[in-house]
Amino acid sequence: MRKVFEVELASENGCAELTLPAAPCALLDAMEKLGLREGEVPQWEVIQTYSCDKLYPYLDQNGSLTELNALCQQLALLGEQQTAVVEGLVKIEFEHGSRPVPMPRLIDMAYSTDCCHLVEGVTDDQTLGRFYAKNGFVPEADNLTDQQFELLDFARIGREFRQNEGGVFTSGGYVQRHDELKQVYKTLDLTLKKPDYAILAELPDGSRARLPTPLGKTVVEEPARCVDCVAPALTGLTAMRSTLDMLARRVTELELDGDLTKYKAVLEATGCDDILRALTLTDELDRYSLDPEPREPDEVASGHLKGLLPEEDLAALLPNVNLYCYGQELMEQSGGKLTGYGYVQPSIGPVQDMEPQKNGLEMM
Repeated sequence: MRKVFEVELASENGCAELTLPAAPCALLDAMEKLGLREGEVPQWEVIQTYSCDKLYPYLDQNGSLTELNALCQQLALLGEQQTAVVEGLVKIEFEHGSRPVPMPRLIDMAYSTDCCHLVEGVTDDQTLGRFYAKNGFVPEADNLTDQQFELLDFARIGREFRQNEGGVFTSGGYVQRHDELKQVYKTLDLTLKKPDYAILAELPDGSRARLPTPLGKTVVEEPARCVDCVAPALTGLTAMRSTLDMLARRVTELELDGDLTKYKAVLEATGCDDILRALTLTDELDRYSLDPEPREPDEVASGHLKGLLPEEDLAALLPNVNLYCYGQELMEQSGGKLTGYGYVQPSIGPVQDMEPQKNGLEMM
């Protein structure tokens, strides 16, 4: 599925970036990173458009993240012509005073591309008028010679047709609506739900398998690619299906034991990009510690100092210390790294005895 938008999410306790449309696990993981309080909803802002950039200016910024994701899920399935139709529907709505277009309405538009006519390549009244005159929509032009035909005021003809039809020009051509929108939004379930898999794998034939495989069922040995996972760092990685199944089973156990967040943090901190290494890491979590509080170097520094000094000494020291630089120095010395889940660092042996790889956190 193609990417539509990159959004930045924010709450009182954190922030995260998310590519839309997002699969269920990726969406739930982003919510975890935000640390939402009860009743709090995430704020979102589009920071990059991959496709459908013509629709971005019309987005309802008051729409919910789940609504935006539902919109992107449908937009990602549309071709260029269908996307041009949605752009046209939005412009028609916009010209009738809906500013911005409410998110439920946008979703209905994305599902209603067959309610419009699209004349490709027609982007102004001049070319629209010529199209109508040439295709029998202007009776007076039917019996004209070529020379007489060229004397017609195509811009006036096009303008009259456009105004009478309520059509608009888009980046893909002229769009004119001929039917009512489908009422799809009210049928959608936008509740965030945990999926019934730890890993969703795409198989060579394009089908998808939910892992882990139920006990007693044979696992067909074939290549597979992770397209959604409760540990999103693994999304996009490939392995044999049996290996992914084994990892899915192990990750499920970690979730039951309450260690999934730590595992996700270690995956991010170590930059793990290999399924076999990811499987090995499920048994090595005791070699790392996770502090969920720090999200910036200055928070690492202040947390470290709180463990060393009495409260009154700490209050006198903090205003006179460059906490950000101190935190960076502490991270470099310990091999620690900040992640979307908190601060991860090796938890065994002195730093000098470790063998860092790549980013200073991976251990043999």
